[in-house]
Amino acid sequence: MFELRKIGIVRRASAWLLDAILLSVLAVGLMFIISLICNYSHEERLADEYFASWESFREEYVPDVARYYGFTYTVTDEESGAFEIKKGDKAAGLEDVVAALADSEGKDAETAEAYDAYMALPSVAVVNRQYEYVYTLLFMMVSLGLVLGYIILEFIVPLCLKNGQTVGKKIFSIGLVRIDCVKIKPIALFARTLLGKFAIETMFPVLLAFLFFFGGIGLLAIILFAALLLLNTVLFFATANHTPIHDLIAGTVAVDIKLQVIFDSEEELVQKKAEVRKDFINSTKEG
Repeated sequence: MFELRKIGIVRRASAWLLDAILLSVLAVGLMFIISLICNYSHEERLADEYFASWESFREEYVPDVARYYGFTYTVTDEESGAFEIKKGDKAAGLEDVVAALADSEGKDAETAEAYDAYMALPSVAVVNRQYEYVYTLLFMMVSLGLVLGYIILEFIVPLCLKNGQTVGKKIFSIGLVRIDCVKIKPIALFARTLLGKFAIETMFPVLLAFLFFFGGIGLLAIILFAALLLLNTVLFFATANHTPIHDLIAGTVAVDIKLQVIFDSEEELVQKKAEVRKDFINSTKEG
């Protein structure tokens, strides 16, 4: 009666997979709605237009301008558009060529057209600011989509279905209880969802992915992600109740809801233990 009726890993994994699919679908839908509200497609298109204008300028004018001002311009990869600029034996960059062009103020006939084209370009600061804004919007959309998805599927739905059951847990007859078989409280469910599942197990890896692709931390992001994955794996397989981070934070255990006796409160648990102890003593005396 007072024992935890734990379930097998296969059932637990099946419930997790179903919940993950539902979360993914819901989160993507929410991200799409948020993208419409913040007009993300327009901002992304504007950033692409800025980049395309600079890329067009580089392809059309920079090789001739670079040679005119004594730079060596070489395309290193036709497919990716990679290029290399040198001044003598020293490496230079596109900004060095543009600076030389700007200093000329268009007085040289050979660079006048390039100078006019350069003046029509959005400034580098504007381009960088637009891309930073797009990345910020993207991160906000992902964050809000995931947090709202988690709140709906991992907090509101379990409150309605009772005993911490998500849709996946309901289908596979899995519930959540405290380690003492007492019903999980809303505050613990909230901490399990927002702090454990969302913040640590989901948003931390998402942040690492953003830093890997846009922040330049590279190998460190991979190491931190691997460390988190290893920690959660060790916790799941090494603990007696197969307790990952989110269950560790909330003090909860996944159990077979059909077999598990769940007490509404600690008082009910104490009372039931007292009754069992009393019945045991009486039966011993009668024996």
